[in-house]
Amino acid sequence: MNLASILRCHADSHGDKTAIEFRSERINYLQLWHRIQGYAAYLHERGIRQGDRVGLALKEHSCHLILHYALARLGAVILPIDQRWTLSEKSRTATTFDVKLLIMEEGAEAPASLETLTLGKDWPRTDPARLPPMPEHNDLALLISLSSGTTGRPKGALVTHEQMYQRFVSQWVTIGFNSQDRFLGLTPLFFGAGRSFGMAFLAAGATVILDPPPHEPHELVTAINSSGATVTFLVPTQLRGLVPLHQDDLLLPGLQKLLVSGAALYPQEIRETREKVNPGLIGYYASSEGGGISVLDTDEFDDYAHTAGRPTFRTEVQIVDNGDSPVKPGETGRLRYRGPGVAGRFIDADGTEHATNPEGWFYPGDLAEKTDSGHIILRGRDKDVINRGGVNVYPVDVEAVLMQLPAVREAAVKGEPSEKFGETVTAFIAANEVITADALNDHCRNLLAPYKIPSRYVFLDQLPKKASGKLDKQALVEETLKETCEQTIYNQADNGSQRK
Repeated sequence: MNLASILRCHADSHGDKTAIEFRSERINYLQLWHRIQGYAAYLHERGIRQGDRVGLALKEHSCHLILHYALARLGAVILPIDQRWTLSEKSRTATTFDVKLLIMEEGAEAPASLETLTLGKDWPRTDPARLPPMPEHNDLALLISLSSGTTGRPKGALVTHEQMYQRFVSQWVTIGFNSQDRFLGLTPLFFGAGRSFGMAFLAAGATVILDPPPHEPHELVTAINSSGATVTFLVPTQLRGLVPLHQDDLLLPGLQKLLVSGAALYPQEIRETREKVNPGLIGYYASSEGGGISVLDTDEFDDYAHTAGRPTFRTEVQIVDNGDSPVKPGETGRLRYRGPGVAGRFIDADGTEHATNPEGWFYPGDLAEKTDSGHIILRGRDKDVINRGGVNVYPVDVEAVLMQLPAVREAAVKGEPSEKFGETVTAFIAANEVITADALNDHCRNLLAPYKIPSRYVFLDQLPKKASGKLDKQALVEETLKETCEQTIYNQADNGSQRK
């Protein structure tokens, strides 16, 4: 199949319906298809053929989203590149994945070693008469979905048209997206969620509204309420900024669905969000390599707010031990999943393509447990587990307790080397008001086993974030060195409560 063929059908069946809104621009489905064809024809004239890899290093606007479908129309392969990266980061990623062309914004500095194309305000739209037939087959490659880029050497999953379509179907069935929706895109198209949701809503025949980040909390409220959106997607850090703005009425009354994904949202935050922001909250757990893993629907939050929900449509999830044998319900192990949307081929940091697990399983690197009801409880990243004296401490458990305090705006927990215990627990805190390490320690002592209580509290004005809005735990150590912090160290040899 070819995803672009779906939009051709929309142009035939309801061409006058608005497909994309961007600022004052309105593009209906007939116009959208003409622009897809025109962009594809221009790129074909520039020598882009089926299987060629094309980098997109663009800002958030209608042309960026349309180019995804124009490249799909040609059978070319999309390589997302963050336009905010440095020149060396762009060059390294594009070179690793052997791009034939890099499309950039007007005025952006281009890597000298790569063929580039500048996207201006009046980008050429060529007569599609000489376009070759649309390639359509089950293994047609669409996208290299990056799982690393600016941190470490890049690597990515090679996603086909069919696999991306199956991800769309999973969203439509499990979450309920449909052609009547108005989706407001508030996150960069470079990131998996922004790209996937934008493309999925167009494939559903809905309207996509683009409102580029960044946004201050009050700007988010204005953008959502003025857009007429029925659905939008936010990460937890964005939601946390909205709750304090609440006064009397719901902050976002017009939304039917408010998706949250990318990190943990703790039970008390869920309650506040549903009461003060919007009751249509939906939790979505996914990865760039395989799409949706599980969904916590609106009507399940009362009983299962501590979980990431149940597996999405046609997705099989297992929790296994280090020998890949399934563990019992309630036991923690490595999460793996498979389904029709999971990528089957990967490209490593050397640019070499290889197949995934022969049985189709993908391991996103998360630890989890499964309940008897089939709900998934995330226990954190495998690499983030803290081994304190031979006992595993899951950061999410400690973070959830710290976040119960109204004075704590954000909390992140990491392990630090210790001669005595191997690792100790360190908590990084961004506070709403003055709170002491003693108060935090007293709170933790009442709710956590002694070995889970942080040995050190580091206070920062704010916790470092990635461009996607997710917490950047790797940057926490660097922040510690840069900031002058109040720190308290506890001797936990006995019970974790004696001040040193």
